[in-house]
Amino acid sequence: MLKTKAASLTTRVHELETALEQQTSQLNQRVAELAVINSVQEALVRKIDMRGIYKLVGERIGNLFDAEAMLIASFDPEYESEFFQFAIEKGEEVHPQARPLDNLRRQLIDEKQSILIKDKSEAYAWFKKETIPGTKPLLSGIFTPLLLGEKVTGYISLQNVDRENAFVDSDVKLLETLANSMSVALENARLFEETNRLLKEMKQRNGELSVINSVQEGLVAQMNMDEIYTLVGDRIRDMFDAQTVVIRTYDYKSKLENYNYSIEKGERLVIKPRPFDEFTNYLIQLKKPQLINEKFKEYIDQFSDEPNLEGEVPKSAVFVPMVLGDVVIGNLSLQNVDHENAFSPSDVSLLSTLANSMSVALENARLFDETTRLLKETEQRTTELAVINSVQDGLAKELDMQAIYELVGNRIRDVFDAQAVLIATLDTDAGIEDFKYIIERGERYYHKSRPYDKVRQHLIDTHEKILINSNFEEAHLKFGMNLVPGTEYPKSLLFVPLLIGDTVKSYVSLQNIDREHAFSDSDVRLLETLANSMSVALENARLFDETTRLLKETKQRSAELSVINSVQEGLAKELHMQAIYELVGDKLSEVMNSLDIDIRLFLPEQNLVAYPYVRDQG
Repeated sequence: MLKTKAASLTTRVHELETALEQQTSQLNQRVAELAVINSVQEALVRKIDMRGIYKLVGERIGNLFDAEAMLIASFDPEYESEFFQFAIEKGEEVHPQARPLDNLRRQLIDEKQSILIKDKSEAYAWFKKETIPGTKPLLSGIFTPLLLGEKVTGYISLQNVDRENAFVDSDVKLLETLANSMSVALENARLFEETNRLLKEMKQRNGELSVINSVQEGLVAQMNMDEIYTLVGDRIRDMFDAQTVVIRTYDYKSKLENYNYSIEKGERLVIKPRPFDEFTNYLIQLKKPQLINEKFKEYIDQFSDEPNLEGEVPKSAVFVPMVLGDVVIGNLSLQNVDHENAFSPSDVSLLSTLANSMSVALENARLFDETTRLLKETEQRTTELAVINSVQDGLAKELDMQAIYELVGNRIRDVFDAQAVLIATLDTDAGIEDFKYIIERGERYYHKSRPYDKVRQHLIDTHEKILINSNFEEAHLKFGMNLVPGTEYPKSLLFVPLLIGDTVKSYVSLQNIDREHAFSDSDVRLLETLANSMSVALENARLFDETTRLLKETKQRSAELSVINSVQEGLAKELHMQAIYELVGDKLSEVMNSLDIDIRLFLPEQNLVAYPYVRDQG
């Protein structure tokens, strides 16, 4: 009886020990599963990239099973291929390329069940002699699908390349349990990485939109092109945190590249236009981005001529074309002068997207700027025509010469809003200038002719304008300028000669008394155009005035000849003296249109005055 009870008790203890071992084994499995799952969560918290998560999980599972080889792969059903996310064999990580699905992988997808390969014959039945490049053929292994709902997204594989029957059913069950737990965690990790990628892309898109909007903003604010290039260049510099940013555009007509924006280590560089070099021609023909992340000097030295580089030679550089239609209109460049491999493919991609978006926007801005310039020139042409038409109108009304000078001077004063305007003629034979029009601060000045100074002589000798926008005192000493009495010294001064043929006959001067740099290049161009147009018109007016004077003198000569001829005619008819006096007196009255005329004779012997002809009030 006692023996029976002892045997029963021993059996019960054995059962309890077995149950305890099973529970301990299950507990260890749960612990192992939780360790792997926690590893994934831990990786998520650390924001490790997806490849890092696969590696972490693979290493944990490999250590858990003490497997010689370990694989984690994902499936791409669209292309029927597998991608190896993690692969290790005997402690050495390998990196196999993606490849098409074989029969075993297709069965994993179709059956959604683990495949246990116990020995060499079973392995040969599945793979023949095929192996993953860089690995040995397996002798035993487990392939367990990773399931997400009803979809197989990939698999985990434990392999042994040295012995058969390395894995048992319990290994399969544990790996399946881990795979089921991991699938969601790994998918969450994948979605987390995808979300980060999308957020990064969104940030990039926002950056692109910011630059593009800056260009549109520049258009709305009616900035000039230089300001728009500066705004865009600064935005790109801030976006990429680049040491050097360059924006260049190409002028194919003159074969010049224009440096619209160039900055290096926070310092703006002003670079004059340069002829195309061999490297520029290469970039134009290439029509795609060029990334030079190392050995830049060696790369650039392959081009025969000296490339157009300013500042320090970079160690890394990106050149991205700006294309409009099929024409490369310029390029954007990021450069780093301190270290190699400074730019990633994503930097090139973002800069390319920006270049594509900016090309049209910058071209629109350029066209807007060009249109504004043409409108301004049109306004200038209209103003010039108004002044010229005023002169022509004066001629048509037969105004005298001084009236025309007054009309022209007043119109120039209104056009330029100048404080002082001066028009004078030059007599090169006598070396004097004659002031035809002087006005200062709205007050007219009248000054007699005077010898001209070195400034006027310079106009006569060179036929070129004189622009003094600053340091008037220095120019005054150089030219020995003679100030018109009663007027103030100017701070800005512009003289433009008026030529007739190859001779300077006169000049026009604009003066500002209050400030320097009062006259712009457009002011100079407009006054020069007006001077060229006015020269002929004023000369015609002068000739008209001269012709009128000569006609008047000719009329007087004709009247004189008429009187003389009348006298000669009377003498020829032998009229007596009194008849001749009356004939001459009547003719003079007629010619001079005078009601009062008398002819007197002085008789010295009698000390008398005789009046042979007197006409009073007709």
